[in-house]
Amino acid sequence: MNKDLINIMLPKKTTKYLFFGGKGGVGKTTMATATAVWFADHGYKTTIVSTDPTVSLSAIFAQEIGGETRVPIHHVKNLCGLNINPNDAKGVFTSRLTGVMGQMTGTFGGDIISTPCMEEMATFDQFVTFLEKPDSEVIVFDTAPTGKSLRELAMPFNWAGFMQNQITEGKKLAELMNNNNNDSFKDLEKDKNRYEYALSILRNKVSTVFNLVLLPERLPIEETHSAITGLNKLGIPVQGIVINQIILPEVIEGNRFLAARANLQKTYLDEIDTRFKELVQIHLPLLDHDVSNLTSLRKVGKLLYGDGK
Repeated sequence: MNKDLINIMLPKKTTKYLFFGGKGGVGKTTMATATAVWFADHGYKTTIVSTDPTVSLSAIFAQEIGGETRVPIHHVKNLCGLNINPNDAKGVFTSRLTGVMGQMTGTFGGDIISTPCMEEMATFDQFVTFLEKPDSEVIVFDTAPTGKSLRELAMPFNWAGFMQNQITEGKKLAELMNNNNNDSFKDLEKDKNRYEYALSILRNKVSTVFNLVLLPERLPIEETHSAITGLNKLGIPVQGIVINQIILPEVIEGNRFLAARANLQKTYLDEIDTRFKELVQIHLPLLDHDVSNLTSLRKVGKLLYGDGK
């Protein structure tokens, strides 16, 4: 448990947005869901949102969790879940975008609708709604693996600027064509303002805490460094890291394999301390069981944040 991390994550009068990112397979979903359950158990109205295209959220809570409406989580008071499916979000977003740009397809609409980045744009567009109209005290985001998450988060920076150019150029073209219908441009302007507001939330260290999860191994360390660099370029600060699956001395019990792995981990833990010394750190032990039900999630939550007293 690290009291510094829980102190920056607790909501204070306004909604708190908590993100968990990192390389695939390091335990992002476990940390995000354990965090959501912990906050809900301690009386905070909480929502867990997954932007990972896998079905991990449904599997870990043993119930169907879709992307259209928030679903109350069984046996956890105060907790709801939502799984943003990129394909479903893409369909909704494409339909809306087609409507907005229907009058201007010949100018630029077709290029936007066929962009290979549509999936990231659609996911972020749905994600923005949680920042615009939060209905929970705590919203926890279980993000896709690092590279995809960075594309999703970077998208609005390019997209907002792109829309600004299209608004400007489109208005010029409309004037030349004597087209006085500005509804489409108003819709574009509205989307641009939505994205800019979302970015201001993501950059705010008071309202948003971005945590990265990693293992004490070479590749996760390098990907964590890359993610921090990428997020810093977007103006989004990383405040905490969770180092998962650490082999504790008391479990080695003369096992040569575990002893060798623990020694290797010690080297990487020292490197993590040096390279990420400015970040709040939490160390979690390697467990002898799966984290796949509420009992085990609550155990991880207690390891992360204590009993809340």
